[in-house]
Amino acid sequence: MPSDQIRAFVNLASGSGEAARAALEEFGGFDVAPCEPGQLDRQIERAVRDGAERVVVAGGDGTIAKAAAALVGKETALAVVPGGTLNHFAKDHGIPTDPVKAAELSATGSTTMTDVATVNGRVFLNTSSVGAYVVFVRTRER
Repeated sequence: MPSDQIRAFVNLASGSGEAARAALEEFGGFDVAPCEPGQLDRQIERAVRDGAERVVVAGGDGTIAKAAAALVGKETALAVVPGGTLNHFAKDHGIPTDPVKAAELSATGSTTMTDVATVNGRVFLNTSSVGAYVVFVRTRER
């Protein structure tokens, strides 16, 4: 796929975002831009409008979910370079956690479908939690 049809956005604040950025740049062929999760949907909308056939997102599960929400119902494919701390989505979908291998797959791999769901109008991919689990995650992060 020509590089002008693949846009890559990296959440540099994610757990291993810098390694993901370096891998995308090392592999080459990507138009790589940093992203703030709050602006990611706008960046993706612009990439889709500009004709991107594939959007690569490097970040954690939250960043990936935000990207997926922006692409629901669109023809543009989402590719993932795990850049988070736990990378549940990537692991569940057989995406290599090694950033160089994931970057290569992002450029050359075939696309598949995945399920999405919504809770209160918010798209989620691999988990949606309330109650004690949320408290445990926040405690872990502190």
